[in-house]
Amino acid sequence: MQELGAVRNALNAGELDGPLKGLLCHDLTAGRKRVADLLDGFQKTFGAGENTPVTLCSAPGRTEICGNHTDHQHGRVLAGAVDLDFLACAAPNGTNTIRFQSEGWPLVEVNLDTLEPKEEEKESTASLVRGMAAQAAQRGYPVSGFDVYATSEVLPGSGLSSSAACEVLLGVIENHLFCRDELDPVTIAQMGQKAENIYFGKPSGLMDQTASSVGGAVAIDFADPAAPVVRTVAVDLAG
Repeated sequence: MQELGAVRNALNAGELDGPLKGLLCHDLTAGRKRVADLLDGFQKTFGAGENTPVTLCSAPGRTEICGNHTDHQHGRVLAGAVDLDFLACAAPNGTNTIRFQSEGWPLVEVNLDTLEPKEEEKESTASLVRGMAAQAAQRGYPVSGFDVYATSEVLPGSGLSSSAACEVLLGVIENHLFCRDELDPVTIAQMGQKAENIYFGKPSGLMDQTASSVGGAVAIDFADPAAPVVRTVAVDLAG
């Protein structure tokens, strides 16, 4: 983590251009502005100072190449992350409440006094926030309150699995803030599936979360859903 002011200075100096290119920001000017707006949104929403330690995290949407729904049948799929993502600025807030602000949507606040599923939260962002925190806590990590300001290019209902991208984003944030970066991408995907199945109330498979979490183009064998075999596929779309 770095202080917010230091992140802003690094952005203005072009020091974040490499990571931005890694997110397939072909237009670096637009990419820099997106991050600058993100930092401003975080500050305005949560009253953060320039010395607030923050982390920047991203999770992409995904597209299916072949094998739609075969993850439910212990089959094989090809899927790929896309260059549209959830981008977030996050920081611990010293409380027991997670505050999640997605640009253009109402602020979501989830108190962690209970990590059990809540019927009234089904099919809501709050259910995913609580579910992901619960999955990290069940693995023995000391999850506590944090603030998130996010902007998303993965539009709901677009077919790019915005819910999986949101779950993976929360998992990546918690991995950085509380889990010492010990969670691998497949574990984060499995956490997301459980959050969606148990807390959100949607019986999704594991393809969406895995494609988002691992990134790139992947071949996944779900013969054992508890231990999917994930293989990166070399793809040159420009060739």
